[in-house]
Amino acid sequence: MFPQFSTTAANFSKASSMVFRMGSDAHLYDDPQDANIESLLDSKFDTEKAEALKRLLALMSQGCDVSNFFPQVVKNVASPSLEVKKLVYIYLVHYAESFIGGEIMQAAR
Repeated sequence: MFPQFSTTAANFSKASSMVFRMGSDAHLYDDPQDANIESLLDSKFDTEKAEALKRLLALMSQGCDVSNFFPQVVKNVASPSLEVKKLVYIYLVHYAESFIGGEIMQAAR
């Protein structure tokens, strides 16, 4: 009947969902093909590293294979941040058996 109301309703719905997500980690599940995870893992800021690791763990919980990030994750074991260390540990516990040997030695270089 009034087409302008349907677009307004869609915009309102989108805006309200964004407001309800503020302060939560729901955004971690949004885009499984997010290209900036690798750059966040190599960041010099621990908050960005933690954000990338949380995204990887969220993708793992959805059943996605994120083993291609193994070398970047292993580099972050030496981070001074306890949060980053814990997130790296969770990742490593999941993928360590499949990467025992060669990959760990390459990442340590």
